[in-house]
Parts: sequence; C-alpha cells; structure tokens
Amino acid sequence: MTKMYFQNLTRDLQQAGICTPTLVIDKERLDRNIDHLIDVLNRGFDYRIVAKSLPSVPLLQYIMRRTGTQRLMSFHLPFLMHLVEHIPAADILMGKPMPIAAARHFYQWHSQQTSSMCFAPELQLQWLIDSNERLQQYASMARELNLSLRINLEIDVGLHRGGFLPDKHFMQALQTIAASPLLTLSGLMGYEAHISKIPGVLGGSDKALQQAKDSYRQFTTMITETLGKEALDGLCLNTGGSSTYPLYEQDSVGLVNEIATASALVKPTDFDVFTLEHHQPAVFIAAPVLKIVKDPEIPMASGLSRLLRLFGRLPHQACFIYGGNWLAQPCYPDPCQRASIFGHSSNQELYELPDGHDIKPDDYLFFRPTQSESVFLQFGNIALYEQGRITEWWPVFSYPDKFPPSGQLQSLPGTEALNANA
Repeated sequence: MTKMYFQNLTRDLQQAGICTPTLVIDKERLDRNIDHLIDVLNRGFDYRIVAKSLPSVPLLQYIMRRTGTQRLMSFHLPFLMHLVEHIPAADILMGKPMPIAAARHFYQWHSQQTSSMCFAPELQLQWLIDSNERLQQYASMARELNLSLRINLEIDVGLHRGGFLPDKHFMQALQTIAASPLLTLSGLMGYEAHISKIPGVLGGSDKALQQAKDSYRQFTTMITETLGKEALDGLCLNTGGSSTYPLYEQDSVGLVNEIATASALVKPTDFDVFTLEHHQPAVFIAAPVLKIVKDPEIPMASGLSRLLRLFGRLPHQACFIYGGNWLAQPCYPDPCQRASIFGHSSNQELYELPDGHDIKPDDYLFFRPTQSESVFLQFGNIALYEQGRITEWWPVFSYPDKFPPSGQLQSLPGTEALNANA
C-alpha cells in the first residue's frame, strides 16, 4: 500500500461525495485474494464461506459465484434467519453450538414463513453439537416437534475450545444418532486456528498441523469402526480457517473434504500472518478529517505540553476525525497513531500526524480493521471500490423483523418444555 494508492483513493471517495466514516472494499484486491483461495480449493477441497466474517449478502453472493459454492457457515441466530431469507439455496453449517432455545425459535420462525420459502432445514441446515448433553436436547426437540435434524459433531483437533474427544463420549454420540430415526450424522467440524500461532519451541505450525490431521483421522476411524466402512460417504468433513487454509495440500484430500475461510479474503490486521503473506489487505475504513491541530496541548497545561513536545511525547501535528474508537489500526498517513491527550472517543478521536504530511480537512484518515466480523456492521452500506470509483453499495446483515428481544424467547409457543429438556 503506497502513498499514491491512498491519495488516489482519497480523490475517488471525495468525487463520490463520501462524507461520513465508510467501510471500503477494494474489489480488485478482493479478487486477487479469491484467486489465491481457488488455487487451494483446486487441490481437491469444497469451500464453505464463514458468513460472520463477511456479513453482507451481496458480498457473499459475489464470492459464491466466483468460487462456485453454495456452502455457508453461520454463527448467530438472527443472521441464520437473514441468510435463509436472502440466500435460500444455501447449505448452512452452524459454526458454534446453539442453545436449544435458539434452535426452537428458528423452527418456529421458519414454520411461519410463506409457502415461497424455499429453504428446507432437513436438507440444508447442519446443527453443530459439542456434547452428548446437547445432543439429547436436540433429540428431544426432534421427537417433540417431529423434525428431521442433520447433526454435525464438533471435534477437538488441538485447539481445546470444546467439542468431542476421540473417546467413549464420541462413540456414544454416534450411537445416539444412529439409533434415532430423526437424527442424521451430517459430518464433523474440527477448527484449528491455533496451528499458525504455535511457536517453534513447541514444534511450530508443521507439527501442529500434523497433530490436527492425526486427531481428525482418529475421529473418522471411530466412525467407520462404529457405523461401518461406508459411513463416511457424503459426510461434510470440515476444517480450516483464514490463517490455516493455505496449509492444506493434496495429502489432506480423503481425510477432510471441506475448508472454511472468509477473513483471509479481505485480510484484517489480525490476519497479518506468514500463511497469508501472498494476500493483500482489501478493506479499509475511510474516516473524514474534521480539524488539523498544530501543537496540540493538554488542557490547562501549556507549559507541560511544551515540555512533553520537546521530548517527543506530544506531536507537532494532529487531527480530529469523524468518529473513532474502532477495532482498527491507522494505515495512512504513515506513521500515524492515536493521540493520548484526550483518550478514546467514538465521536471525534485525535490522531497524531507525521511532520510534513499533506492531509487537509475533508481528506480521510485510513484504517485497517483488526477483524471483519463486528467492524463490518458499524458503517452501514459497504462502498465497493473498483477501477478508480465507487461502483456499488452493498448492505450488511440486519436483524429479522420478527426476532424477539432478549428475554422474550421463553414466551414463544412451543418452548414450554424447554426447562424439562435442558
């Protein structure tokens, strides 16, 4: 990212009339990152888009077309409902176990949709289950409501964030599913975000990846030993993440068949890792500059301010921006950092500017988000930047109108037996 890049982006955003903090996606950079992903998928893997990290239906649909996938991963009940409404052809895997109350609410909501609702949960939705206790809750709900449920079992392949271990409890879960006419084993999900972060003194990423593969193989072996050799046919064997997906070579085909990632396609700063050195940052926050301040001072401490400036503790130049206090790091002008004089502000945050800068009021300070999943939702429509202009505005996820406020779920019909099933 060069000075010229941000100067051109400033000019183009000004021509588009952008005057409030705006999230910008560089489509050409996004496309190059998608191409890197496709190179890995061509080794023999299916692709599932982690929707929480790219929470915009047009953005997801664009990536789905480019990668040829209908597979999404969802982590939030309201956003599951949003996806079902707007991308009803999707195959959706829940990325974390949902409270049984959330599952009940989903089915109540879905049953109230019009006949035009094309999404069939019994064919297109996989619930993630992490324990036998939760599996029993879902089995009870299935019997009570006469539902067919696809069950994906969360397995621990080294991250130790929960899920099944390859032991008797996992075998019990397999037997419970096999014995139920309403439950179907749809696959496994083994998340392994730790791999790229293991230091060399502990064996590094190579050892961590091999251990994760060995753990995954233990689970698939238990499936064949418990349910038969053909039990793996058609299962969704999911793994990967934005910091690990490039590590999967053809030797992993046959062990796992599906890789999940999303943040890597826009590369927030949390994903500035060695495995993504070939990816480019593709998302920025453009924050209008409101005021340029020369020799900013601590209130009621002019003398102390001069002394601190003499020792380099206060800047000679700073600016107040429109907004602030985001999960983001300034990237232009460089160097640039938040000034400590006034602390954080979500209204007008103060940033130190380098000497000799050419930033003026109504220009922009540019930031890279540290993550995408929450930051994307803070700015309204996303500005799509392509060939020197803003070509489209893509809306972000919203809450369905019928989603109940917190604390009201227990009053919904069909939840009377919730406590008994918990």
